[in-house]
Amino acid sequence: MKRIVFLLLGMMAVLPAFAQPNRDKWAFKPKDSWPFLYEDFTEGVVCSDTGDDILTGRVNVSVLNQKLYYIKGEDIMEADMLKVFSVRVGLDVFVNVAGKLYKVLAESKGGAAVRALFLDTEQLNKASIGYGVSSSVAATQNVAGLAMDSNAGININQAIASKEGGKEIPIAEKTYILFCRNRIVPALKREVMDVPGLDKDKAKAFFKEHKIKWSQPESLTEVADFLTENLL
Repeated sequence: MKRIVFLLLGMMAVLPAFAQPNRDKWAFKPKDSWPFLYEDFTEGVVCSDTGDDILTGRVNVSVLNQKLYYIKGEDIMEADMLKVFSVRVGLDVFVNVAGKLYKVLAESKGGAAVRALFLDTEQLNKASIGYGVSSSVAATQNVAGLAMDSNAGININQAIASKEGGKEIPIAEKTYILFCRNRIVPALKREVMDVPGLDKDKAKAFFKEHKIKWSQPESLTEVADFLTENLL
């Protein structure tokens, strides 16, 4: 089976001079005026499911909808996620699952451990601006300003000018197992055991034999391989 993410050797040749964002922790904290994972639009490569490069340029990932944005001229544009298979930004690799980008933590022949990074609406709703009034409505209105569709755009210079004045917004992280190319399940034993069609006894024996550590991405790829091999 084709590896889930990239023809990595080809990508390595393309990207030696690119900036190298932090692979695990995000130094930049997204703001209501700049709801993106990266502080700046960074050089990246976007690939189709055939492995062809369909875009090379400055890109970023929204925490509002987990979609890809890129610079066209002086405007920020939303990518057509139907054409996007994977994205590489420095050392960070993302894969598209059902129209959303997930950061790849580790990969194997049959799948990957991936992480979703998104706006934590629960924490946002708990925020208060005084007198017991929730700030969620105001904050949501602000961050929605950059949640544009593919037919709209905002000037990058205007966005940068407003970035510094914004307020930090809460971000949630959740780890998943990607298997059978486009199926995904939360990286929890109880969730995996509920995957339709799974032989539960066989799964339990596999988890015990391989001493699966559910918090370790490399161990999760063994689960991905098992699911792919037994459910395809």
